[in-house]
Amino acid sequence: MRIERIELFHVKMPLNFTFKTSQTSLKHRETIIIKAIDELGTKGYGEVVAFNEPFYTNETLIDSKFMLINTYIPKIIHKNINHPFDIHKWIDLSYPMALAGLENALVDLYAKRQKQSIMDIVFNEETNNKIYAGVVLGDQDIPNLIKAIDQYQKEGYTRFKIKIKLGDGFVKLEAIREKYPNIKLLVDANKSYGIEQIKELSRLDALELLCIEEPLDSVDFLVYQKLQKEMQTPICLDESIQTIDELKTAIELEAFKVLNIKIGRIGGIYYAKQMIDLCRKNNIQYWIGSMLESGISKILHVHLASLKDTYIPGDLSSTNRYFKEDIIKPEIIAEKGIIKIPKGCGLGVEIDENTLKSFTIDYIKIDGD
Repeated sequence: MRIERIELFHVKMPLNFTFKTSQTSLKHRETIIIKAIDELGTKGYGEVVAFNEPFYTNETLIDSKFMLINTYIPKIIHKNINHPFDIHKWIDLSYPMALAGLENALVDLYAKRQKQSIMDIVFNEETNNKIYAGVVLGDQDIPNLIKAIDQYQKEGYTRFKIKIKLGDGFVKLEAIREKYPNIKLLVDANKSYGIEQIKELSRLDALELLCIEEPLDSVDFLVYQKLQKEMQTPICLDESIQTIDELKTAIELEAFKVLNIKIGRIGGIYYAKQMIDLCRKNNIQYWIGSMLESGISKILHVHLASLKDTYIPGDLSSTNRYFKEDIIKPEIIAEKGIIKIPKGCGLGVEIDENTLKSFTIDYIKIDGD
């Protein structure tokens, strides 16, 4: 395929609520939607899910935008590409979220040309037709957490991830577990604990959690190794693992037991497949997270979550939890806690160009002329 034009849509989507973690709060979500068009007029879409501030990873949205315009897109425009994964031979992982967004658009385009789904293109294995949804609840007080869990249980959700921080994490979780002794529960600390709080973290073992995600404010896998030896609860790594080499090191050190895979964080579906293969070979559980993102990126995570050996339901729920209106049609819907996997070619959904344009605050077309 020959890429004739790339269009970038810098979008700003209002959230239905203020999303809070231990490190930030958001009322709007800005991302970059990438539209790739080939010589046949086939269109593919991807999304750059970097944030405006470097609280999750060092790459910011302005970094991603600059690299796409000045480096990444010029490398592929008007070039014949046999397979989307070929771009990983030409582009390194310095800016993984920009790279992932571009790769995702090309994979969508390529799959449409082949008249296949993305999972058919990337994985040669049987997948599920539907997945269980999961809910992420931000840093809230106990009454609001209880109220939210009550509501989402009525909607059929069975798995809940709670954002916690040093100081009130155990108290919140203890209150939740007392009221809901049987729900699937995990926590995300977003690196809010220090190694000196090992005893505080070890208290969480009593709560029968599926895992604790990113507990430590450290990038040293030896520190995580020490913590995992002290805890029965599986440690889950997310943003601490951005490359294959980092994953190999963490596995060798037995620094964790569970991996959260997000396509944007690690540089694309190409690397996601490599990480899944490594986890399978080394008895590491993996599951599919997601970013605070539009449906263009989230539907990719829905597809990945259809793999049959994922550990737990992912961070995947109905579009209307986050946005009044999404860019994809149909929107993602969790009906009685279940999300059906789209069966069409590529992403398996349509892009609502009018809605995309309505959210766009900056538009750039690159055709190499």
